[in-house]
Amino acid sequence: MKSTQNTKRAKIDAMRMKDIISQLTDIIYLLCNAKKSNVSIILDQLTNITEEELDSLNIIFPQDTDD
Repeated sequence: MKSTQNTKRAKIDAMRMKDIISQLTDIIYLLCNAKKSNVSIILDQLTNITEEELDSLNIIFPQDTDD
C-alpha cells in the first residue's frame, strides 16, 4: 500500500513539474517574444530539464520567422 502512495505521489509531482515548465515556456515565448532557441537556452539556465524531457512535453512553437 505504501509503495502505491509513493508511486501516485511521484506521478503527481511529475505532472506538476510538467505544468510549471509548460507555463514558464508560455511566459517566455509569448510575453518576451522569444524564439524557440532562446526559450531552450533560458529553460536550460533556469531549470535542470533535459532536452528529452522537454521533447516529451510536446511543446509546439509556431513557425519562428527571422525578421
